[in-house]
Order: sequence, then structure tokens, then C-alpha cells
Amino acid sequence: MPDEMELDFQSALRVAGISIPEDRYAIMLDAYHQYRKLVEVLDQPTPYADEPAAAPHLAASPVRSARPGGATR
Repeated sequence: MPDEMELDFQSALRVAGISIPEDRYAIMLDAYHQYRKLVEVLDQPTPYADEPAAAPHLAASPVRSARPGGATR
């Protein structure tokens, strides 16, 4: 009997109207298992101090013209 995750996978395939050849089913099911593991990690809250968005953002460098005297076209 399929486990709950395999039933979820089969349901998602039916809803999307996707059919997978028999020889590819096992690897696609494994990919679905790996995806679900990733989602579990991403669903865990991250402390604000660990978020990349909390890193300092340096100001952009001023745009410098390559033409003498700073002339533009």
C-alpha cells in the first residue's frame, strides 16, 4: 500500500493531468520526496539576524563616463 506522501504525489499528478512512464515513476517519486524535504526546511522560521536581507547593503558606485570631461552622447 502506498504511503501518504506517494498518495499526495499521485493526487498532484492527477490534478495536473500529468502521466509519467512506468520506468520514470520511481525517480520522479524520489524527486517529490526530496522536494517535500526541502519545503520542510524552507518552512522553518529563520532568525532575523541570520536572514541575508539583514546584511548591510553598500551604496551603488557612481556611474562614471568613459569620455574625457565626463561628456555624454
